[in-house]
Amino acid sequence: MTVLLSALLCSLGLTGDPVRRFNLFQNISVYFFVLTLLRQLPRPNQVGDVGLKSVAPESKGPVGLLVALAAGTLAYAATVPLYFICDDFDHLSVIRHPFMTAIWPQVTKGQFNGITYIFYRPLGFASLFLDYRLWHNWAPGYHLTNILLHLLCVAAVFFFCKELGLRNEICAAASLVFSVLPVNVQAITWIACRFDQLATTLGMWSMVFAARFRRTGQVGSCGMAILLFVLAVLSKESAYIVPVLWLALELIPRNQHALRPPFAKRFVPLLGYIAAPMLMLLHRFYTLGGIGGYRIDQTGTPLAMRFGMASLIGVLVRAPGETLFGYNWIIHPDDRTFILAAGATAAVFLTLCLLAKTSFISRRITWFCLIWVIVAAMPAHFYFRTPDWLFYSRALQFGSIGIAVLVAVLLGQMFSNPRICRSWAFAISLFLFVALQHNVSAWRSAAQLSRSLLVRMDRLQPTPPPNVTYYIRGIRDAVDGVPFFTVGLESAIQFNYSWRTDIHVNTEKSSQIDPNAIVIDMTPGQ
Repeated sequence: MTVLLSALLCSLGLTGDPVRRFNLFQNISVYFFVLTLLRQLPRPNQVGDVGLKSVAPESKGPVGLLVALAAGTLAYAATVPLYFICDDFDHLSVIRHPFMTAIWPQVTKGQFNGITYIFYRPLGFASLFLDYRLWHNWAPGYHLTNILLHLLCVAAVFFFCKELGLRNEICAAASLVFSVLPVNVQAITWIACRFDQLATTLGMWSMVFAARFRRTGQVGSCGMAILLFVLAVLSKESAYIVPVLWLALELIPRNQHALRPPFAKRFVPLLGYIAAPMLMLLHRFYTLGGIGGYRIDQTGTPLAMRFGMASLIGVLVRAPGETLFGYNWIIHPDDRTFILAAGATAAVFLTLCLLAKTSFISRRITWFCLIWVIVAAMPAHFYFRTPDWLFYSRALQFGSIGIAVLVAVLLGQMFSNPRICRSWAFAISLFLFVALQHNVSAWRSAAQLSRSLLVRMDRLQPTPPPNVTYYIRGIRDAVDGVPFFTVGLESAIQFNYSWRTDIHVNTEKSSQIDPNAIVIDMTPGQ
């Protein structure tokens, strides 16, 4: 069945243009999630917990985790030499200043966009601030930090599954799949996405300790879960979904090794699960003067508050579809190896959701994963109103953990033999690895173009005059679906000339052109 589905999907993929391929895999994702939901409905003739059994967390070894960590390192090793792009330069222009100038305003006021304060992410800026003290203008150092954070998150996925009492091969499969999911390329490769990555890593470790507290009743685990949640929301507001996932954990039945402490012992720590999110939300409102975030230009209404039918479809259809099949169809559209890997992945996923043998425990965990995927897309619902070609895929990183655990659980439902389960997990990760490298190639092209643009600028204007304004033509917002210079061009030019802050830049999108500006055409071929 998998072979037949692979042949069908690949034949369709090879004959379509990028838009048709994108739509095809969006439709396949709908079938996948609908079939998965239908398969989780209880059947009258099904008894027992066949297919997926919980075991003691202590019985799991670290070999699977080491394999996942190695896969994650190998997958993103090619991103280390990449140069700065887009928002990277704007962040560098902030963090190069002393702490009281660069970070303290982020703590007391938030991030200013020139009009109002929109984001409260002091810990994310502090992370980049420390990186700058270590690496300065050496871009590979920032990428190394990103890879380290990714590996920490891979480990958190493994230990989270361990706390749920899942079998060793399922824990390993979940961490392995997450380590190479193509949708996460933007969050890990783009230095400006440090906020998303840090929030995801800290939020995931908060989930690990929340699951441990639920299993053991240890107050210390509860305290760590709350502390890590606070640090996560100080990195990015997407981590506010963590308390929802704490609540969703109650869907999963406790295994036979879990301890249930007296209610009185659990009651006070559980109050922290309510108090911490409320206090952090109130602090955010107080600091930013409201919910913050991007705003609608005409009315000033926060985009986060504009939730309509388009947002609902985006959260329920587009975001899960891009999380499952996060493929960049724009870059190298005739890459046959990538198309074959994408088709084979879709075929395996459809086969798993059709043939998996469900049980009471696996159904509850599957529901938990589906809730995870949907809830994780809610804070950035406005990004997914229209197909975006992974332009905002950084907002899907937290949801991709739910996808990874879901795929691992489906594998555990289908294969009770550990060797067979591990073999299929390896095959899936190999297909995903090929697609991930395909996505990375788009970022490589954008980074090379960013570097070449600055080199060309230096050649055309080796010594800019004081207080000069450049009018630059031919700068694209995106390259092969990768954000290029939607913002950050002026900071990039100032960076190129050792942070000459007297240099100003206009683009061809400017409504008015300074008559004294120096016009430079950066259109390729000019």
